[in-house]
Amino acid sequence: MTHDKSLREAEATVKKNESGEYYDLSKNSLVQEGCKHLRKEDMDKLFATLRLRFSMTPACNLWCVFCSNEGSSYAAKSEKFADVDQVIKLSKMLLDNTPLKSIDFSGGEPLIHPDFKDGNFKLVEFVKQYPDARFSLHTNGINLTKTIVDKIKDHFSRIGISVHSFNFETWNKITNLKGLFPVEAQKEKFAKVMANLEYLGQQNIGHKVFIKSVIMRGVNDSEDELKGILDFCDKHNFHPKFLEFEPQYPEQRKYIVGRKEFFEKLEKIGCHFSADVPRHNDPDTYIPGVNFSYYGKNETFGLHSIFGCGLKGACESCYSFLCMFVKPDQNGKGLYLKPCSVLDTRIDLSHALETNNAQQLLDLFKLSREYLMLSPGLASCGWNREEDYKFE
Repeated sequence: MTHDKSLREAEATVKKNESGEYYDLSKNSLVQEGCKHLRKEDMDKLFATLRLRFSMTPACNLWCVFCSNEGSSYAAKSEKFADVDQVIKLSKMLLDNTPLKSIDFSGGEPLIHPDFKDGNFKLVEFVKQYPDARFSLHTNGINLTKTIVDKIKDHFSRIGISVHSFNFETWNKITNLKGLFPVEAQKEKFAKVMANLEYLGQQNIGHKVFIKSVIMRGVNDSEDELKGILDFCDKHNFHPKFLEFEPQYPEQRKYIVGRKEFFEKLEKIGCHFSADVPRHNDPDTYIPGVNFSYYGKNETFGLHSIFGCGLKGACESCYSFLCMFVKPDQNGKGLYLKPCSVLDTRIDLSHALETNNAQQLLDLFKLSREYLMLSPGLASCGWNREEDYKFE
């Protein structure tokens, strides 16, 4: 049963056809047909398959060298927390009026939000009211304390933890842009992550836990680094989730490790891929996620994911795949949709929430998906262009 749960969760966000084979999302895109508008049945289908993803705060207690801040400027890291009551209100309006099934809480770092940090746990109490929905928490693990683990473990379908290396020196290089944090402070954070993961591993919920690692050429793509991630996941029955590096600046493309090369690396250390897994990085196609198995002491199921922002196949498929990103406005009193990760387009949701206007809210979500159908980010070659924060 544990094996089955683990396999199902590893496959939960992967796109396959009815025959169980991977397929190119761009070939099924309405954009290819010249369609620019969505019918109600189209939106219902999207709500049933897409994830609503809240940035609970743009702030973070790390600064990863590849941080996209989920498409916001780096200056946004100093802006306000999301109003948790508005987050809950918006979630309820969509859960009660659409086929929405999946909601993520992310950041920045969501566990520094007062609702978690101060032990209010309004979000957890809300999650308990919708046992048939899938809720996910995405964190860097520093504040994933025993108290928080105990609060969420029975009510969240997925817990994603960003750990880009299990070697402190490599982890610090990745999470400490330009030495922003003192090394001793970083060592304390790393120790907390390791202790929190050990406790999480004792809870018999490994099928829910994904260790997310962005792979950078020459930084954490060696056999030792990759095996360290895989073996840790294998030990605790966690899922390894490798993400292809997404350049924030054009000159950072040198850090990308393409699928063919990366999968060959993984195969050398005990991973297995099905015969139909794509090994190309064709910009005109889009297969965002694939599964693999790792044979250590156990059989561990993993994921490899690509965002592909700015590439043709990904851009034409984005409306039907990318999460519905909701962020707090500058003063923390309102919420807005950010349709495209690489562009700063915003669709304000505050009036619909304040007036309890569910239809207006649905119209705004429809507008955001139709905006994506125009492929607005096509050929974008950088997410953030604030030169002070560039990792060379």
